[in-house]
Amino acid sequence: MDLPEPRLEAESIMQSGFRRSTRSALLLIGVVTLAVAGLLVLPRGVTAPVAPATTSVILEEEPTHRVFFENQRGQSLWVYDVWVADTPRERYQGLSDTEKISRDHGLLFVYNQEADRRTFVMRGMRYPIDIVFIDGTGTVTAVHSAVPEPGTVEADLTRYAGRARWVLEIPHRSADRHYIVPGTTVRITGPAYAVTPQGAVSMVTRRDDSRTSAR
Repeated sequence: MDLPEPRLEAESIMQSGFRRSTRSALLLIGVVTLAVAGLLVLPRGVTAPVAPATTSVILEEEPTHRVFFENQRGQSLWVYDVWVADTPRERYQGLSDTEKISRDHGLLFVYNQEADRRTFVMRGMRYPIDIVFIDGTGTVTAVHSAVPEPGTVEADLTRYAGRARWVLEIPHRSADRHYIVPGTTVRITGPAYAVTPQGAVSMVTRRDDSRTSAR
């Protein structure tokens, strides 16, 4: 589960009770936020909590996308069926308070742009996972093996970081088992997001505004 970003699009933070299938984004130009233990800091010192989703998206629907990993020769290493977390609430919740993630499945965290450093913690986690950081070109930049830290306050939780536009959480040790390492190429397919390997045009269709853009 991620830590709130220094700069957040307001998106659906300012909305509640929306249905996932009919969400719309609210972009507040010039709103700069400061990440402080899950708080959204607004202009003039007004703060609002980044409330987590009620439950993880993996408990609410079937996987909607697939993530393919390929080596530098274009050979397939493995494929995961994934759920998508693409709002601040869903990303904050992540896999927290779930019992397990099924084999060959994962949770894909989607951001509007690449960041030099995105940071994740094992907030409310009951089982270990692998965390894969993927940049805007569809290349793995970092892979971490993360373990639960029960009883640890959030400020003391281990930080797992990497350069990324996409972050994928998958079953523990499956990255090692399938030779997923920095430099591995990623391809994403699905109804809302599609990313081709570097060297090809990457098309991304955002669910929140129905626009398609090429990287």
